Amino acid sequence: MLAIVAGAVAGTKPALAGVGQLRQSTVKIYVTVQQEDFLQPWQARPPLNGNGSGFIIKGKRIMTNAHVVSDARFIEVQRDGDTKKYPATVAFIGHDCDIAVLTVKDESFFAGSRPMTIGSTMPSLNDSVLVLGYPMGGDRLSLTKGVVSRIDYSLYSHSTVDGHLIMQVDAAINPGNSGGPVLYGDKVVAIAFQGIMGAQNLGYTIPLPVIEHFLKDIEDGNYDGYPELGVTHLETSNPALRADLGMPPGSSGVVVGYVDPFGAAAGFLKPRDVLLAIDGHPIANDGSVGLEGNNVEYAELIERKQCTEKIIFTIWRDKKTEAVIIPLKRRPDPFIFRQTYDRKPEYVISGGLVFTPLSRGYLATLGNDLNTPAAQRLLYTSRYAKLDNLHKGKTQFVVLASRLPHPVNTYCDSHLNQILASVNGKSVKTIGDIPEALNAVQGGFHIFRFEGNDNPLILDARMVGQADGEILKQYNVPAATFIQKQEPTK
Repeated sequence: MLAIVAGAVAGTKPALAGVGQLRQSTVKIYVTVQQEDFLQPWQARPPLNGNGSGFIIKGKRIMTNAHVVSDARFIEVQRDGDTKKYPATVAFIGHDCDIAVLTVKDESFFAGSRPMTIGSTMPSLNDSVLVLGYPMGGDRLSLTKGVVSRIDYSLYSHSTVDGHLIMQVDAAINPGNSGGPVLYGDKVVAIAFQGIMGAQNLGYTIPLPVIEHFLKDIEDGNYDGYPELGVTHLETSNPALRADLGMPPGSSGVVVGYVDPFGAAAGFLKPRDVLLAIDGHPIANDGSVGLEGNNVEYAELIERKQCTEKIIFTIWRDKKTEAVIIPLKRRPDPFIFRQTYDRKPEYVISGGLVFTPLSRGYLATLGNDLNTPAAQRLLYTSRYAKLDNLHKGKTQFVVLASRLPHPVNTYCDSHLNQILASVNGKSVKTIGDIPEALNAVQGGFHIFRFEGNDNPLILDARMVGQADGEILKQYNVPAATFIQKQEPTK
């Protein structure tokens, strides 16, 4: 997607700020992180140490990347030239936009510092910017000058599913640079956040519109994230398609192909609706709108909105034009499979069988097992569950993730990585259904049935009852279950 950019007036491009001022506001961040083990969900992986960058903003806060401090168990911050490190905590974090704000309880950390100012104007292509941070290869502050080489719309790798504006610069973004400020003159216009492995003098930054959206979002003390419209569309340049839709001559727009049941558009838009305009801006046949002298995708207007705001579409439906007002609520979506952080995975263990919800974190553990039919079914489900209505009647897909070997569960490996359909005749809609279903023993047996498999897994209920405590002790498992309180659907 082409971005909206507004360069400074010719002849008034700001000069780069002095190094002394920058050192007062740029921060090195030390983190100890401990990621969850999705294959053995009762325990976390060993702690690891890392570092990143950040910068002081107004309100005695530090802005950085979410991925710098995700899964952090301990955070310290240090200003350039100061030998002391100060404990810090995460005040707000947006995993969808990869931005976080930290606070430091000891206010002496901020003594003599001057907050960096968030800019109001984006640089144009080929404008010079300065990237600050603490990349690998040294301990002191690094300053790298580059130019803006591209402004586009791209995937943010932290969540693995969210896409926003990015600003590409011809300065390398290396490990440790993440979270550092990118300055146009003496104003912050972006945050360094990701690069391309193997590429030289190439880095991606989170530009001003995304920073502004995050800061406005947290003004009420909560981070809500970006509203999701939840539609896919087709261009209407094809005359045959336009004729089939009955579009009037001279009109333009895009036709809705799919409406996500968890998106804001659910119940307001439907397939074959033609989106003619958004908030009064006509939509072209390729999905673009004219905005501030630039052509951008119509989704950019939604990107600028906060949750609880509204968007107005003019649509063509049933051979007539009508206006549709859509409240931009962000509904909890258990089937989007974002990468999750700062959250312990759920599990239930019975007879040494380890059940856990399908997640992107769990899929990442499969490795070579991805070539098996069961694993490929999980991949398919994670991508097409809503499109194929596989999610109906569920709030989670529960997977038999592993087996803690014991005589009670011998010969069960053929059911690994399969999606649990029912236990003892009771449908499994969420992992929280399993403990109650285990009480409904059928003829002295526990009967586990799986999606797409006519052969159930059957265990002797009496033997399971006798073995459960022994298995937990044998494998140092602290508890047989961990189940989060379910977030209510709005």
